[in-house]
Amino acid sequence: MPLPHTSASAAMTDVPASILCHPHQFEALLPGDWAASAPARKVAWLSLWSQWFFADALISWADQLCSQQQACPLWEFNGQLALNAAGCPERWHLRGEPLCGLTSAQQHQLTDQLICQFIAPVCQTLSSLAGNNLTVFWSNAAVRLWQGMQQADSKAADVRILQNLFSASHFADGSINRLKAPLRTVKTPDGGDKTERRHCCLIFRLDEHSKCASCPLEKCGKH
Repeated sequence: MPLPHTSASAAMTDVPASILCHPHQFEALLPGDWAASAPARKVAWLSLWSQWFFADALISWADQLCSQQQACPLWEFNGQLALNAAGCPERWHLRGEPLCGLTSAQQHQLTDQLICQFIAPVCQTLSSLAGNNLTVFWSNAAVRLWQGMQQADSKAADVRILQNLFSASHFADGSINRLKAPLRTVKTPDGGDKTERRHCCLIFRLDEHSKCASCPLEKCGKH
């Protein structure tokens, strides 16, 4: 399976962002040798795809929510996704006008909307093509939200809304919080501290990708 890579000279293709809500349309974007690939590699490729996509969409979203009290309506799936020659997302263009001057109550409401109407359907689309493995995609989304929260925290912004989200065991509707505690600190054999993911992203299964520094697995052979 071809590996994603960033190249300024790579041919780019624009597709509607709404394709992420339609598994059959999204399936048309998959590599040509997808059907012949092993299930483990399929999950890994889609995991890497989601990491790129959520990095572009969610890091800035979380930062702006906390530091600027504004939120872009990602759940409307406006605009176009620019895909590179490997089929992976480079940029989401024209994703909608941000909602500004949000009160605390509105920030909570829009965070719930982001989860239910954006993260959940995107993860469901990817999972449907990855053997119904939801965990890896929710974990990737959570890590990017956490990174956005860290950016806002570095600006001395109020990040309690996301801190509370990451500590809750359930969402407001009673469903399990799949975004809970995406990262944790553990002790290393030499007594130091290491930040690691709660769930492995599985991209080590792809050629030319090794175990990430934050991988929670002690061993990760190629499959």
